[in-house]
Amino acid sequence: MSSIVEGLMKQLTSGDTLSFIGKKVGADNKSVKSTLEMGLPLLLGAMNNSASKPEGLNAIMKGLSQAGNTDPMKNITGFLGASDSVPGSDILGSILGSNVQPIQQAISKSSGLSSGVVGKILAMVMPLLMGSLSKNLGKNMVPGDLSKLLGEQSKMALSASPNAAGAMQDLFASEKSSGGLLERIKKFFNP
Repeated sequence: MSSIVEGLMKQLTSGDTLSFIGKKVGADNKSVKSTLEMGLPLLLGAMNNSASKPEGLNAIMKGLSQAGNTDPMKNITGFLGASDSVPGSDILGSILGSNVQPIQQAISKSSGLSSGVVGKILAMVMPLLMGSLSKNLGKNMVPGDLSKLLGEQSKMALSASPNAAGAMQDLFASEKSSGGLLERIKKFFNP
């Protein structure tokens, strides 16, 4: 299985996409890339955590069904430039809930960008991430397949990004050890 994060990063860092995102949010290419390298694995990890609860899984399934069969990856800059509004803000909030701010702050510390700019970047790429998940699931998506995909993809993404894995541990350390994200992360790195 190929990594969704690696695929997204290849497409987001090719051509003029980084500079396009940077111009939209007022950031340089290096900071945008740093935000994406940490942000995409964190988003997948947080989604995996959300999917462990029925309401979180339902929110993700709803977001995927709203994404439908559209593939924003076919024309990234066209999709990102479609409007001045940030398309993924609502998706971020509905899926990640109260975890949005801590994730933004953790990435802000690492990238040097303000948490507001980080939030804009995450909101811009969230629909792309959802589109990639939807594409991997196919037309007949079921909750069990989504949970499995999120688990596999977040494991790959966090394994490839020690900074994101460390931030996940810090962000979700307060969760109860009975099925919380911290325990899942420990299992990923200590099978």
